[in-house]
Amino acid sequence: MLQGKNVLVIGARSGGYGEAIAIAAREAGARVFCTSLNPEDPREQIFFNDLRAELIDVPLRYDFEKRKAVLDSLNLISGRLAQKGVSRLDAVVHAVAGGFPRQPSVMKAVGDILKGKHTFFDMATVVKRNVYYVNGGSFEDTINGISSLADDATQYLALTYRGELPYFISHTKKHLEDIALRLARQGKRTVIAALPEAWTQSSQFFTGIELAVIHNYLNELRHQTSVSDETASAFSKMQQSLEKIEGLDGLVEDLRVFLEKDWTFITRSTNAELSRTVHELFSRLRKDGTFATLRKAVEAISDFVREAGGIIVVKEFLAGEKYQPGDVRQVYYRDLLGQSSIGLAKPREKRVMPPVIKRQWRYFEKDEIRQTLSMYGENFLFLDRVVMEVGEFRNGMLGFGRYTVPTPEQNPILRDHFVGMPLFGGHLQMEAVAQFGTFMIMKLLKDRRLIPILTGTEFPELNTMAPPGETLTMVGVIGFTDKRDLWLDAFIENRFARSRGLIRGMVLNQRVVRKMMASFYL
Repeated sequence: MLQGKNVLVIGARSGGYGEAIAIAAREAGARVFCTSLNPEDPREQIFFNDLRAELIDVPLRYDFEKRKAVLDSLNLISGRLAQKGVSRLDAVVHAVAGGFPRQPSVMKAVGDILKGKHTFFDMATVVKRNVYYVNGGSFEDTINGISSLADDATQYLALTYRGELPYFISHTKKHLEDIALRLARQGKRTVIAALPEAWTQSSQFFTGIELAVIHNYLNELRHQTSVSDETASAFSKMQQSLEKIEGLDGLVEDLRVFLEKDWTFITRSTNAELSRTVHELFSRLRKDGTFATLRKAVEAISDFVREAGGIIVVKEFLAGEKYQPGDVRQVYYRDLLGQSSIGLAKPREKRVMPPVIKRQWRYFEKDEIRQTLSMYGENFLFLDRVVMEVGEFRNGMLGFGRYTVPTPEQNPILRDHFVGMPLFGGHLQMEAVAQFGTFMIMKLLKDRRLIPILTGTEFPELNTMAPPGETLTMVGVIGFTDKRDLWLDAFIENRFARSRGLIRGMVLNQRVVRKMMASFYL
C-alpha cells in the first residue's frame, strides 16, 4: 500500500498509537523515520531498532517557551532526512500529547483535577499555554518546520480524543482540530484521527479508562467472529490472551452488570463523581482479588486496539486517503474489525461564551505603586507592576499584578528566609496579594480619607514556591457588599503552579485607623 513512500512519525512511544502507526506503515511498505526526545539514549535506540524505523539523531522536544529551538530542530531533521536521500515526505504523523512539565506541583495539580478538586483552567498560565501548544500548536510548527520536504500532496495526520469519558484537556484537542481545519483551507492535506480508548502513556490523563476499554469490548468486540484479513491476526492474539486469564469470565459478567447500570452516569458525571465511582469499584475489586485480572484483560484488549488502530489509520488515511482535508474521523472499536468505513466525528458541543465586558485599563509601574503604598518600606513592597480596570467602583472589577522575587543581595528578607535557601514563601505571597488588592482599592476609592484594612485571608493551599528570579503573577476580581465587607477573589502563580484564595477587608476612615493604632502605643 505504501511501497516507496516516506513517512515521518513524531511522538512514537512504546505502547502508544504512534508506535502502532509506525509499525503498520512499515509493514505496508513505507520507509519510516522517527524522532525522539533523546535519540542518544541507548533505550531509545533499542526501541526504534526493534521498531525497524530509522531514528533521526536530532532531539525534538516541543516547548512553547522555546519555539525557535523547536523550529531549528525541525530544520535539522529535514537536513538529516535529505542526507538519507529523502527528497519528499509523503506523510507526517503527529502522535504528540501531554506538555505537562514534570514538576511535583504540576503532577499534584493533575491529580487534583482528576479527583475533581480543580479544573484544567486552574493550572498555572505557563503550564496551560504549553499544554495547548504541545497538543495543538506543535502540529502547525511541525508542518512549517519540515516544509522543505513537503509538497501539495504531503499528508499530515494528527491524533485526537472524542470518546465518552471526561478528558480534562479536551479543549487542547479541539484547538488541534481547529488548526487542522484552518491549515486545510490553506491547501494542506490535514486529517485528524479520533482513536478509541486504549491503555497508553496518556492514560494518566483519564480516570476509569479501564472501564471504557471493557465497556467497548463488551459492546462491540466480544461476540464478533467476522474480521478482515488486515486485523485478523491481532484479533486472534487478543482472544488467545483473554482465554488464558484465570477468572476473567466471572469478572466480565460482574462488570457487564455494573456498566449496564452505571455507564450513562459515568459518561455524564463530573471528574469528582467519576473519581469517586472508580475508586469505590476498584477498591472492591482489590478487596476480592480481581483487580489484577481486570488489568490483564485491559492490557490484552488495548494491545489489539492499538495494533488494529495503527493498521486502520494506514489503510484508510495514509494509503486510502479516504478523507477530505480538515476532516476529523472517528474510529470506534467496531471499525477495528476492518469491515466498515471510518465516518466523520460528531460535531463538538459549542461552548457558551460569556458576554464580552468592555473594560478600560490603566497601567501602573513601580514608582506610582511605591507612592500609593507609601506605608510600606522598600524591602516589604511586593509589587512591581499593576494593570487594572478603571471606572466606577463595582463588583467584578479586574486587575493583574506582577512581582519578581529579588535575590538576598537585593532584599535582606530573602537573606533570612531561609538562611542558605532563599525562598519567597506562602505567607509572603499572601502579603503580596493583599498589597495588590489594597493598591486596586486605593486607586478606585474617590474619598482619599478612606483606608482599606485587611481582615482575613483564605488560601487553602499555597504551593507556588518562588526562589529568587521567579516572577509571580497575580490576578484578582474585587467584590463587596458594603464598605465593611470587601474581598478580592485572587490567584497567584509561578511558572508551574497556581494558588487560589480570598483576601478579605474593609474600608475605614483615616481618623478611626489612627485611633486604633494609637491604642497599641499606650
